[in-house]
Amino acid sequence: MKQNNPITLKFLAEKLKMSVSTVSKALNNYPTINEYTKKRVQEMAKELRFTPNKSAINLKERKSRIIGVILPNLLDHFFTRSIYGVEQFATENGYNIIISQTHDDLEKEILSANRLLKSRVDGLIVAISKQTQNFSHFDQFENMGTPVVYYTRNPSFNLNCHKVLGNTFQGCYEATQFLIDRGHQKIAYLGGPKMISFTHDRFNGYINALKDNDVSFSSDLVAYTDFDRENTITAIQSLFKNSENTPTALVAFKEPILFDAIKYLKSVEYPNFDKIECIGFGNTSLISYLDFPPIASVEENPESVGENAMRLLLQLINDDIDIQNYQKVMVDCKLVVH
Repeated sequence: MKQNNPITLKFLAEKLKMSVSTVSKALNNYPTINEYTKKRVQEMAKELRFTPNKSAINLKERKSRIIGVILPNLLDHFFTRSIYGVEQFATENGYNIIISQTHDDLEKEILSANRLLKSRVDGLIVAISKQTQNFSHFDQFENMGTPVVYYTRNPSFNLNCHKVLGNTFQGCYEATQFLIDRGHQKIAYLGGPKMISFTHDRFNGYINALKDNDVSFSSDLVAYTDFDRENTITAIQSLFKNSENTPTALVAFKEPILFDAIKYLKSVEYPNFDKIECIGFGNTSLISYLDFPPIASVEENPESVGENAMRLLLQLINDDIDIQNYQKVMVDCKLVVH
């Protein structure tokens, strides 16, 4: 006969003529329960297709076993890869994740934070929007005892916080050093939005590599883009307009804007276009299919950034680290030569 109602712990206990407590402990392999009883209970549970009530367990633990993640856009390959690291580590530790995309809009970020607060998530992982300077919508989580970890984008306006970041200073330094070692003296830098705090580490890596190698800095070799293609083309035009100070190499904030730059220079048949050596952050799999691939890529290890963010959050949830003992975890980048 088909069983329409779910098998409960109480029903299982009555069937076995045991207490609910004994059955529960046997199912959870308590050492105080002998092996014969454990085997008998577990076999009966399997036979009756008993499934533990996770909601009841979570209620008893006063945990939702849900982690909220707020990020700009999953179409960005970096964030897709970082979520893989977050989710893998969360699943291994019995947690599910809810992802909310802001599309770099502050209002959407605030709405996402408020929804996740109402959902009673056990913790929050955040990559802030380009517009975020006030953190009150995230502070409300910590005020309720719910830990928050910022990742990938450095919340430099918020000094008292937990964060896991890619070491983009080191990544850009090594990329610039690599080009200097190949004989380049006129290395251009194509950065992200100039006024956004989390873009500064890359530029500082570039500047320090030039300085350490006694290579002159020229502001004509620096341009910024807001990530859209039209803005990127304007930036490239400004970098290559001066025939007397033409860059022979280029370091770019991320590979999608680098690809736009390469495509543009090719389309206008820029002189010696194929001799310009380029490096971008990303290391996307598409590189092997390009006619004019960059000479190298900066691998940011986003899976490791995501995993470390989740690991730190669980340490905070489990009180292994005091919520006000603010942590900063750095994940090194790696230069990959093609």
